[in-house]
Amino acid sequence: MMRWLATVTLCMLGTVSFAQERVDTLRASVVSSTSGSITVPQRITFQQLGSVTGLSEAVRRFTGVQVRDYGGVGGLKTVNVRSLGSEHTGVFVDGIQIDNAQNMQVDLGRLNLEGLGSVSLFSGQKVAPLQSAKEYSSASSLYLESAEPVFSGSKADNFKAGIGAGSFFTVAPKLSWEHLFRNGASMRLSADAVSSNGRYRFHVKDFRQYPDGSLAGYDTTMIRKNCDLSSVRAEAMVFSPGSGSESWNIKAYFYGSGRGLPGPVYKKAGEYPLSLDRQTDRDAFIQGRYYRSLSDVWSVSGRAKLSFNHLEYIDFPETLAGGNPAHYNYRNHSAYLSASAMARISPWLSVNIAQDIQYDYLDADLRGFVYPGRLSSWSCLSTRLGSGPVDLSATILYLDVNDSFLSGGDRAGARRNVLMPSLVALWKVAERFTVNGFAKRSYRMPTFNDLYYTTVGTKTLDPEDALQFDLGMDWVAVRSGAGNLSFKADIYRNQLKNKIIAVPTSNQFRWSMYNIGKVEVLGCDVMADYSFKAGRGEFGALARYTFQQARDKSDWNGQIPYIPLHSGSVNLFGDISGWRADVTIFATGERFTTSANLPAYRLAPWATLDAAVTKNLNLRGKDLSLKLCLNNLFDEQYEIVDNYPMPGFNFLLVSTLSF
Repeated sequence: MMRWLATVTLCMLGTVSFAQERVDTLRASVVSSTSGSITVPQRITFQQLGSVTGLSEAVRRFTGVQVRDYGGVGGLKTVNVRSLGSEHTGVFVDGIQIDNAQNMQVDLGRLNLEGLGSVSLFSGQKVAPLQSAKEYSSASSLYLESAEPVFSGSKADNFKAGIGAGSFFTVAPKLSWEHLFRNGASMRLSADAVSSNGRYRFHVKDFRQYPDGSLAGYDTTMIRKNCDLSSVRAEAMVFSPGSGSESWNIKAYFYGSGRGLPGPVYKKAGEYPLSLDRQTDRDAFIQGRYYRSLSDVWSVSGRAKLSFNHLEYIDFPETLAGGNPAHYNYRNHSAYLSASAMARISPWLSVNIAQDIQYDYLDADLRGFVYPGRLSSWSCLSTRLGSGPVDLSATILYLDVNDSFLSGGDRAGARRNVLMPSLVALWKVAERFTVNGFAKRSYRMPTFNDLYYTTVGTKTLDPEDALQFDLGMDWVAVRSGAGNLSFKADIYRNQLKNKIIAVPTSNQFRWSMYNIGKVEVLGCDVMADYSFKAGRGEFGALARYTFQQARDKSDWNGQIPYIPLHSGSVNLFGDISGWRADVTIFATGERFTTSANLPAYRLAPWATLDAAVTKNLNLRGKDLSLKLCLNNLFDEQYEIVDNYPMPGFNFLLVSTLSF
């Protein structure tokens, strides 16, 4: 630890020069909170988002990522980067983190692609002007950036209406309205809904050989039930005028849903247990951020957010026919404030200071509940230095977490504080070749849901501590008007102490939480991107491969649960005269459900082929967009989570009219 502090302190006090940030870079960061970062993220652009059906599908295209999917339209979908776990991946909407009342695993299925300009993934430390202290704390970060409305000519209003329909009797209407005010500010109002019965066929089999040589088992096709989803989402966003030395935006969000929670599929006592459990969610938040350039030296930024999450769970007993269901209600309240300032001290040195504070409170209608509250504080000092081709950033982040209980248990609660240093470096070796790397410490407390949810948490969990090391390179081999070819590769090593593992038990609400004393991850991400133009068309290919050896060093020395050794994807696209076609192959190697990598706990490898076709038409000044998405074209029968079968072939047809 002392060596870490010494390294960071020396870098902070060093005199390596850094090219001064230009004013237009700061203004760009107002539009996108990922602008100006030393580390370059993986990014999916607005055009590429048009070929996917949901955010989870888009995120699957990043290297080093596993999307944990529990099947069906309403199944929980979480993101895990470099085997660090979903809780170590911060999901940020317009620069402000999403906090979720269920396991702190942000369900990507609840977030919409409508209005997004880009999706970016930082597989490590992001370092950008005026970022919040909380942004430094995430081991990796997923950024969803809203696109500001664009108005053509003298138009002051844009309208959009669409409808989607597809497999599982899915119907998904959507509406949006954008308006330009006279002072240059603009707003976007949008709403969408989804209704689906979620039923799909799946194949299940299990054969076992007994000592006498006989073989017994089953091989059958079933229909997944209790997977229905009904949801509605509404958003309102206001953007400040685009010119001047200040900028701000405000966003209000509501999501409501009712869904079935299907249980795992396995055969016992001559039948298959089918969960009838239900879950209702009501999530709402309002947030805003503000930027201002005070002078050529000083710039400031502020963020604020209020959020409320209500989760209602009804547990129907599976073994007691006619028994009364258990009924749980959890209400999570959260308030967040952040302030940051950046000083350009000289042409070679800038300093960023940030202070964040957040209070969370969990309420429930349960007898003996402790009603926990948590006050969290992040204090950060970051410097950025550079000379010519070299950029360096050193950061010290101080985290203080104080838990208290309004009733029951020890009212004093528990308090933890920790220093999290990080060092990021980039060396531009040549015009088209750069080498980059980082080292950082990440730390996370067990969440309320880990500790206090009835039937979910365990109060004996220890905080999780992680050290991350990364070395990467970016090479643009070809850049011309006819085509582009680039390569990106990273090798990394993560060391985790007391890693928290969350495994579902009888359904998606009940979880088994436990610590693995020591985990070591050795990984490699490789990406190749090629595109070219021919006549009126544009074509391209993007290939990604990930190797992750994530070993449980405290016990079995096996691969930790659900992490494949090999995974990858290939995307091919062509765009001609308004027609665009995308073909994507996803492949994942074998995985195990426990660190004891025995044949009984093995999950088979799988590969799927998805395709999408989009067409844009102009109808008397109105734009009509048609999109057909064909998922799992070869009807692959596979599981991402043990005993939670995924859907086979399915499709979605979306039509959108803009005027």
